[in-house]
Parts: sequence; C-alpha cells; structure tokens
Amino acid sequence: MLNSDNAKGSEDQDQQKLCDCNWPSHFDACTDMDEFSELLSKVSTDVLWKVLMTSQQRTMATALWESCNYGGRPKPGDFQYIEKKRDYAEWVLRIDHRQQWNKSQKTVKL
Repeated sequence: MLNSDNAKGSEDQDQQKLCDCNWPSHFDACTDMDEFSELLSKVSTDVLWKVLMTSQQRTMATALWESCNYGGRPKPGDFQYIEKKRDYAEWVLRIDHRQQWNKSQKTVKL
C-alpha cells in the first residue's frame, strides 16, 4: 500500500515487503534447484503430468501454454512454432518448488 502521509508514497518499500522472494539471492540460497531441475528433465512426460503434478498445477501449465502459444485457437500453419507443453509443466513445478522452499526457510530455523 502507498503511504498516504507521504506525498510521493512508498511504493518501492511496499513492493519489497510483498515480494515472495528476492530472485538473485534465492538462486544462491536454494541449494537443490539444480538437482530438482535435473530430476524433472529425466522424468517421462507421462509421470510428470500424472504423478508429480496436481490438477491445479496441470491447469496452470495448460493455461500458460495456451496463452503463450496461440491463445486457444491454433491456425494450421502455426503448429510448427508451438512450444512443448512439457516446458510449461516443468516451469510450474519449479515455481512451486521455490515457493515451498521459501516457506520452509521462513518456518524452520537451523
């Protein structure tokens, strides 16, 4: 929220408070992201979609894939340019992994 007492507001400070993670430092801190990405690359697409992903994750990956590729209405000539749906599935799983990792870091103190 913007500070109503401050004429210029404090949007930058509020954005930092609302930010889920600090991207540059998160990649350094999340030590198992490389292993997780490697695991995803080795798993079959069938296992990725039917075992590793929840229905909500599948829906999100499908929606992202559709919106990025053709908005739901492909033209016959466009099929050669459509990206693999698997890439979006892996992307959604990586995002969820980061969120789980961030949550665990906030609740667990070593």
